[in-house]
Amino acid sequence: MPTAHTATAETEARPARPALTAVPGPRETPGADSGEHSLLGVLPLPESGKYMLVYGVVVDEPHTRVRPLPPAGGLLLDRNARRVWSDGREVELTYQEYELLECLTGSPGRAITRTELMERVWGAAEGMHSRTIDVHIHRLRRKLGPAGDLIATVRRVGYIYRGPGAPSAEA
Repeated sequence: MPTAHTATAETEARPARPALTAVPGPRETPGADSGEHSLLGVLPLPESGKYMLVYGVVVDEPHTRVRPLPPAGGLLLDRNARRVWSDGREVELTYQEYELLECLTGSPGRAITRTELMERVWGAAEGMHSRTIDVHIHRLRRKLGPAGDLIATVRRVGYIYRGPGAPSAEA
């Protein structure tokens, strides 16, 4: 019966791997300060008798753009990152709360019906009661603090966002 591992003439005749005596430094990397690299690992390359040296280079964090602060009581949405700031502080929203806010702020000054909100946020209006929208809007307003007043109720219709970009009442 064969054993789990048996030595053959081929494995016994394999030359020993060379010992590393000196590790060369990495080539200059653009944007890297000299002396701030680290050897992360040495990987043997099978059947070549060579090794691959893996280095990590410390680089400066890219400058992030300064995010403009909304006016007092204002609202700021980063649609790419799905983040919201109200009155200068970041607000944690649930998926539905964010979708509702994005839907309303996407059409400032336009009344959006509860049915349209249910279809756009939940995907279907069937089997849902319009009170679901009312409860989510209530929670959203509370989380937004003073900026929650920018979401107004249009009786017997739905909701409207009265923030920047909304047409004025005089127009």
